[in-house]
Amino acid sequence: MKFLKKKISAPVSPLMMTGVLVVLLPVFAFMTLDRMEKQEEHIRERVLVRGISLIRTFEAGTRTGMLTMQWGGQRIQAMLQETAVQDDIAYIMITDANGRILAHSDPEKVGSIYSGLPDITPATREIQQENHRKGYRVFNRTRTVDGEPVFEVYKRFAPMKMGFQRRHSGMHDMHGRDKDDFHRGKKGGFGRYGGPGWKEFSPGFFQQEEHYIFAGLSMVRVEALQKRKMRDIIGRGLLFFTLGCAGIICLFAFQAYRSAKTSLDRVRAFTDNVIQNMPSGLITLDPDYKVTSANRAARDILGALPDKAYPRMIELALEMKESKTVVTREVGLKVFDNEEVRLDMTASPILDDEARIQGFIFLFRDLTQLAALKKEVETNRRLAAIGKLAGGVAHEIRNPLSSIKGFATYFAKRYENEADDAETARIMVQEVERINRSITQLLEFAKPMAVEEKPVALKPLIRHSLKLVSHDLEKKAIRSEIRVNTRLEQIKTDPDRINQVLLNLYMNAINAMEDQKGELIVEVRDNTEDGKVEIRVTDNGCGIAPKDLEEIYDPYFTTRPDGTGLGLSIVHRIVENLRGEIRVESAPGEGAAFIVRLPGSGADGE
Repeated sequence: MKFLKKKISAPVSPLMMTGVLVVLLPVFAFMTLDRMEKQEEHIRERVLVRGISLIRTFEAGTRTGMLTMQWGGQRIQAMLQETAVQDDIAYIMITDANGRILAHSDPEKVGSIYSGLPDITPATREIQQENHRKGYRVFNRTRTVDGEPVFEVYKRFAPMKMGFQRRHSGMHDMHGRDKDDFHRGKKGGFGRYGGPGWKEFSPGFFQQEEHYIFAGLSMVRVEALQKRKMRDIIGRGLLFFTLGCAGIICLFAFQAYRSAKTSLDRVRAFTDNVIQNMPSGLITLDPDYKVTSANRAARDILGALPDKAYPRMIELALEMKESKTVVTREVGLKVFDNEEVRLDMTASPILDDEARIQGFIFLFRDLTQLAALKKEVETNRRLAAIGKLAGGVAHEIRNPLSSIKGFATYFAKRYENEADDAETARIMVQEVERINRSITQLLEFAKPMAVEEKPVALKPLIRHSLKLVSHDLEKKAIRSEIRVNTRLEQIKTDPDRINQVLLNLYMNAINAMEDQKGELIVEVRDNTEDGKVEIRVTDNGCGIAPKDLEEIYDPYFTTRPDGTGLGLSIVHRIVENLRGEIRVESAPGEGAAFIVRLPGSGADGE
């Protein structure tokens, strides 16, 4: 969990963030600089348009005044001063080609030399004239005047055009004014407006002389506006850059989240698959001892699980609450209709980071098979001991029995006319024969069992075995039936041993049906799970008590007063020597079914 927390808290690596910055920073820097350059160009264009409009307006006013109202230098100077009162106009002036100021928005500067006159050479004049013909009449530049930035627009000042002058040449006579007065102005020259060295303004004067008009626009407010615009552009650039970085980082984070979620889902699916396919059972409980999860093996071992844990598991949980350590026990749980299942159980508390119990986990394996294996080992050990005993005692017992049987036969013939004595002799003979049969079975059980396998036809073998007990079946009116349902007509086995097994099973079935009219069914069929052949001997007799099911194959265990207790033990041993299995299904009053499973290899070796 700590590893997963680290992965979630840092979905984007520093290297990835550096890559995003390296990619996006030049892009947004270029975009911001481009916008700043365009903004500056736009502002410069607006100021230029403002200057051009100002000069053209002044030229138009001058031209109109000179042609229609015979303006002189005084009126032109006054209009220039009135035009320059606007806040964004630093100055307006008219100079000659040598830089001498003929008119200025500041009257004190009239007559002085303009130090900022651009370098106008003959070549420059030719270029200006060429540009004038092409329509490029205005020039501009940025200067610093009195410590403040000024955008200066200038051009050749020619308010009077020849064509326009000819069309209006007769207008001067219409006003009844002397042309000399127009050329000279009133009071000779222009007084304080003209300044020293001032020439007369006249239409012909502006055509013959070369003059320039300069309009200086203050850039203080423009630069303040430009700085504000630049800050806005830079702010937007930083905002878009931040949003772009955040967007890409979120995209990478989302992709990392999806990848981590996919990996987590795969790990979770793999973990669930591992848990479900564990060979041992696993159960988890919450702090209230309720079952929260269980794997497939746990359900196979315990069956349907209760909502709340078994009492024995709760006891272990209480013990773990105190110790907070792992507990290992061999426990028995009552399951399957109070049937006890022995389990080797390991339990552990589930703790959080603060050592608080969040639940419990139980890991266990079924000891039933192990217990059966232990019992089988113990049975084999006892059988080996019996075998050693039988080998030493059998011959010693048979010799006296032969003598006793001989004397009993002699007395039975000698006193055959005396009923009581003859009956006693016959009883002696029967008991000797019974003891001899027990000794024979004991010897058979004790000596190594030889198995001779050969192809055997199943149906004839079953019929022959039933024929051997036909007298006992008829005596008790027991109906017998043979059902053969197998794809194999023959199997490779020892027919004598199989016949011995079947006879013992038949006799047990016949003895179990003492007081009722019963039926004996022998069925042969294929087992599809492992390919073996099953021989099922079923009766409807008294059945076997559950407590006796685990002991019926033990030597000398019997529920009949006249039984030896070796019949099923011999059957079990024969079936094991034939590489088969035997099991029983029975309940009291419902009969019993013994199932013998033998290798299904046919006579042809299949």
